[in-house]
Order: sequence, then C-alpha cells, then structure tokens
Amino acid sequence: MRIKDTGRFLLVLAGAAVVAACGNKDNPQSESQNARQIELPPAPAAQPQLNDVAKPEPPAAKPAPAPKPAPEKKKAPEPKPEQKAPAPAPAPAPAPENKSVTVLQVPQPKAPAQVYGVITSGSTLSVMPAARLCTDMYKTGDRVTTTLDATVVGIDGAALPMGSTVMLRVTDANRGVGSDADARLAFEVVSVRVGDSTYAVTGRVSQPPLEKVRQQSTGDQAKKVGAGAALGALAGQLLGKNTKSTVVGAAVGAAAGAAVAAGTADYDACVGNGGRIMVTLDRPLTVKIVTTKP
Repeated sequence: MRIKDTGRFLLVLAGAAVVAACGNKDNPQSESQNARQIELPPAPAAQPQLNDVAKPEPPAAKPAPAPKPAPEKKKAPEPKPEQKAPAPAPAPAPAPENKSVTVLQVPQPKAPAQVYGVITSGSTLSVMPAARLCTDMYKTGDRVTTTLDATVVGIDGAALPMGSTVMLRVTDANRGVGSDADARLAFEVVSVRVGDSTYAVTGRVSQPPLEKVRQQSTGDQAKKVGAGAALGALAGQLLGKNTKSTVVGAAVGAAAGAAVAAGTADYDACVGNGGRIMVTLDRPLTVKIVTTKP
C-alpha cells in the first residue's frame, strides 16, 4: 500500500472511533454491541514518517492546433487579347489670361418692322410715259417705263406713292399705210415698283387717246403734186391746143397730184407727252409697309 492510501485509512479509523465514542455515551448497549461487532485489524508496523506531499500532477497537454487548410492555388489569369494602346489625349489648350476688358455698349438702331397692306381690286393707277410713244419707235413686245402721277391708297396702311415706276408692255403697234384708220398702239400692265420691292400686277389698260401722225416726207409729196400738175398740163394742151388750156390743165393736174399724194400717205399712232394711260387692277395687290419699332 502506498503511503498516500495508508494516511487515508488512518483518517477513516479515527473518524469512526470518534463517532463510536459519542454514541456509547448516549446508549451503553450500543457501545457493547459495537465493541463485539467491530474487529479492527492489527495496526501495521510503524512506518517512517515521510512528508506526504501530493505530487503535483503534470499539466494536461494542450491539444495540438488543428492543421490549417492549405491555401487554394490561384489560377493563373488567362491572357487577355492584345489591345491597342489608346491614343494620347490632346494636351489641353492653355487657359486664356483673365484680362478685364471694358466693353462699351453701343446702342443698336432699331430694326424696322415689316407689315403688309392691300391695294384693293378695282383701284385705278394713272401713269404717264417718260417720252413720246409712237409706232415708229416701239414694236409689239417692247417694254415701256411709265410713272405713277398720283398716289394710290389701299387698306391697312398700304399705298403706292406718286412717282412709283409702272412697267407696261406693247401688245399692238401698227402703222397705218395709206390711211390713218389702221394706225394702232395698245399696252398691258406688267409690274409696279415701290422702293426696293417690285410687285407683279394683274389689270387692264384702257386705250389711251392717240395722235395720228403722217409719215410721208415733203419731198415725196412734192413729187406726187408735180407729177399730177405735169400730167394735167399735158392733157390741157392736147385737149385745148392753146396756152390757156395748158395752164388750166396744169392746175387741175396739180390738184389731182395733191389728192393722190394725200391718199397714199402713211400714219403712225402716238401717245404724246403728257398723255395719261389708265390701269385698273383686276386682283388685289399686297405690298409691304415699312414702319419703325417704338
């Protein structure tokens, strides 16, 4: 038996004896019975006294740390397709120097406002040619420049000022041959110009009063008169067989020659200086009106 177990056994016996002694005092019968029943074994031989010191138990071994999982191997990155290097960005322009500049505010002229007005249908334009117009100078299709001799007023402030240019076109130019009955000169209206704007005009032109001008020269007329006088003198001489008959025949022949000359003359139709031509609008005419903004 180890020393440690022996010490424990002695302690148990001592405790039992104390309990028995206490019990015997209260119950003597029980003490005799206990003396008979408990037979203690003989005490062992005295053992040398040793310092019974409990040997310290070795500290429990610490559990070994669990092995760390091996780090996963990273896959090598797949090679990326070759990319072209981006073009270098252009260098930023240098910032302009901040120089304070005083700007003078110059007042701007106010722009004119464009509005429109109407010259109504039926309005009459009285125009005058700049020069004498005759069939010996103008042919059919020629253009003639005239001017408005009176202002024409419309609605919404529209107006054709006096002096505006009115363009006409010759539609009939005929010289009377041998008679003035066939001498003609007629026109149609083309446009009117107001300021810098030209407007097409639709209207009718009244027949202006015409002058019939004889176009046979004096020499041609004298020749015809002389020829008639010669013929008359010859006829008088042949018929009367004397001087008186010859003179009378010459006079009669001259008169006949003059009549022949007058009957064979040509005539031109003319619009004289100061002659007016009247134009009546068949459609309304829209014109610009220039006003200044307030």
